[in-house]
Amino acid sequence: MTAEPPPEDRADLRKDAAAAPDEDNPATGTPSWIRELDMALTVYPQVLLTGNVRDQYLLPDDHAAGSSETLAPYSLGGVVESLCAAREYGAIAFVDQVNDRIALLRLSATVEQIPRAIREFVERDERWRRGGGGQRSDGSAANGPAANGSGEGGSGEGDDGEPDMLDRLRDAMVAVVQHPGPPIALVVPYAGRLGSPQAPVAGEAARLFAAAEELGHTARPVQGATAVTPYNTVVWVVERQEELPREFAVGSRALRVINVPEPPHDQRLAAARHVVGGLARYQAATGGPSLTAEETAAATKALANSSHGMGSSEVMAIGRMALDRGLPVQRLDEAARLYRIGVLDNPWATAELRERIVDGEEFLNSKVIGQPHAVRRTLEIFMRSAAGLNGAQASSSPSRPRGTLFLSGPTGVGKTELAKGVAEMILGKDARPIRFDMSEFAEEHARDRLIGAPPGFVGHDAGGELTNAVRANPMSVLLFDEIDKANPRLFDLFLQILEDGRLTDGHGATVYFTECVLIFTSNLGITAMVVGDPPNGGAKADGEEPGGGAAVADGSAGSGGSGGNGGSAGAYGSAGPRTVRRELSRHDDPVMVRQALRDAFDVFFNDQIKRPELRNRFGDNFIPMDFMQEKWVPQILDKAIASVASRVQEVHGAALTLSDDAWEVLRVEATRRLDHGGRGVLTAVESALVNPLAREIFRTPPRRGDRIEVVAVEGDEDGEGYRLEVERWPA
Repeated sequence: MTAEPPPEDRADLRKDAAAAPDEDNPATGTPSWIRELDMALTVYPQVLLTGNVRDQYLLPDDHAAGSSETLAPYSLGGVVESLCAAREYGAIAFVDQVNDRIALLRLSATVEQIPRAIREFVERDERWRRGGGGQRSDGSAANGPAANGSGEGGSGEGDDGEPDMLDRLRDAMVAVVQHPGPPIALVVPYAGRLGSPQAPVAGEAARLFAAAEELGHTARPVQGATAVTPYNTVVWVVERQEELPREFAVGSRALRVINVPEPPHDQRLAAARHVVGGLARYQAATGGPSLTAEETAAATKALANSSHGMGSSEVMAIGRMALDRGLPVQRLDEAARLYRIGVLDNPWATAELRERIVDGEEFLNSKVIGQPHAVRRTLEIFMRSAAGLNGAQASSSPSRPRGTLFLSGPTGVGKTELAKGVAEMILGKDARPIRFDMSEFAEEHARDRLIGAPPGFVGHDAGGELTNAVRANPMSVLLFDEIDKANPRLFDLFLQILEDGRLTDGHGATVYFTECVLIFTSNLGITAMVVGDPPNGGAKADGEEPGGGAAVADGSAGSGGSGGNGGSAGAYGSAGPRTVRRELSRHDDPVMVRQALRDAFDVFFNDQIKRPELRNRFGDNFIPMDFMQEKWVPQILDKAIASVASRVQEVHGAALTLSDDAWEVLRVEATRRLDHGGRGVLTAVESALVNPLAREIFRTPPRRGDRIEVVAVEGDEDGEGYRLEVERWPA
């Protein structure tokens, strides 16, 4: 761990913290964890730094610019060095895992004031380097002076007589803690690598942790230059406490545990200001446009918002990526999204996608017939995403998915087909959504199928179906079919995805859904509480309503539909309108159907699974889909017949046509099955055209170039199926 910036440009962080305690302004203040670390140096012999310890920290740099308004990037080692220098420590020893040695940084101490054991380690390392390093006496390669140490439980010496790293670390720690002065710090940057957190440690590791615990309780402040004398401090560094061996004395009163948090918005704002300033100067110097103060402030704020959940080093990496990709300062927020998921180009910003969305109404209406209302609502959502305004009302969650749709409606009206059309519109021709049939995820353990099993369980190495799919295709259309059939525990996953745009898989890795489109489908509310008489045209049998559902008079709200409609019914007498629970049909008023679907949506999330917060995340992205009406039958029928003719041409090379009479028979049959939606029309075409045509072609295969006309379609009153009257013209 090295210090940044160099010693001659170090800031006096301790004095700056005392002089400017404004935590909300990182340009004039110091983060609270640094002030806590400064305090711990005087009252604790050991410190454990955990959390965001591998980041860079933009902190005031008085010496570099003469003003605390100037920030400089510090590593964790640079922070420790600066605080120790301000406390007038004599030296800092670092455990160098790369070169397998203990490095020394002298601050104010002379060589003679360094503990003898540390001096010997440094001198031995120096002799090893001067002697050529990398070659042992037997000619084999080595990475450091103790590269062939025996490790845990060994003899404590390598083959060349050098003690191994654990043994040397223990000796160095004893020498540092018992040193009379000036104060010295020992930094162990990868403490979690000193033993296994799952199993008891043994040998040298056990001796090391036992010595560390005892030294923590026996250590005493040493002679220093300040009134409050510090300890000889041992600084342990680990990202997560659970990585530490069980023998590590986390609960010791001699150990101060300090969490280094992820940078909050104000610190990301400081990092963004640092990046934007540098890029703006470069852009102006290379002939690009100069930014106004307002444009600079807007770019800074956009980058800080879009880097939610990132460290300061990642914010600065975004600036380097933008410079490498030639992105202007005004598109840094876009660069942050691309950096997060690893996509180099933003397809949402391309003119091609914008053109497809502009022409999307015609395109989607050709894919999904009879749903103009749903198509318009869908396009509004994607126009918002292409304009960069998705989630603009929620500045705390800039990483939400690009689009979210909840399609609700009866079976066969085109919910899945609309999802396919959206995938093709966004991702290009032949693209398909990644589909998850949620009826397969009804069991509680099905959660593991989506994100992967926890460590130690069967299938852990395989990962999750959902997280694997998004990791492989960061820009995807995800279709969750029949979401209401999923186990309620799965909805917690969707809450995290919709709010933060990310999910942690079974391996602990984060998967981002930032560039994904999520589509949920359901037929909730088709059976609803309805006030009033059955609609005209809805012929019913005794005790039944149109659509096959039994009619039940009820004066109170039912459990399966709109609570509001049901609650008003009790005011009517037997001679007035009744509230009945029945299945909605295509004869009902479309406005009433949409409201019933919306009410059922609310009841499901509020009352059944008790996730009102998830309902709120969907917001206005709930899209009800209408029943298929008779006026759309000819269009669906023509599309289906064209598909059959195309298949005949492709497979047999023959042209297929239908007479007007045959077409009319198909229309009547399709209308008769319209209660099943567009799928009923396709079923009618299969029964009345495809099946008898297949028999005809099977018995007498056509030759290439032949023309086949279906002159008539005869009904199946005798139960033997439909029959065709066909005329052929050879090539």
